[in-house]
Amino acid sequence: MTADPDEDAALAWAGDEPSVVEPVETSPLQTSSDEPVEARAPMPAPLLITYGILVGIYLIYTLGWVITVQRLNGVRVASSDALGNIMFQLGEALAMTSPVIWLAAVFLLTRGRKPIVRLLWGLIGLLAVLPWPFVLGAWA
Repeated sequence: MTADPDEDAALAWAGDEPSVVEPVETSPLQTSSDEPVEARAPMPAPLLITYGILVGIYLIYTLGWVITVQRLNGVRVASSDALGNIMFQLGEALAMTSPVIWLAAVFLLTRGRKPIVRLLWGLIGLLAVLPWPFVLGAWA
């Protein structure tokens, strides 16, 4: 591709010499540094869809825990101990965020392993953080 000298002159200041810069073609994996970049294979579509389903289920679990904690707040017995109240509220907060914490731990701690390991830990978590009080109707 040749550049029109009139276009180059239009972009130059008075006294500057117009210069033509040739574009350098690089592949997406090339960098300007000397370190080689590892090429990652793209994630297969079924695996990506499975991860999306797992994340959706964990978000529903989080909503279940939030609803359970909100409904049980009217039922709980108030403690006169300040430390007891703080610990109870901490337990409620951890219960509500347990699905998100489990999912984040699975994705962070299984990084670099086979996808089946990540899926197995994700499935184990589906039973571990299930909002059982919501499922069994303990709040009714």
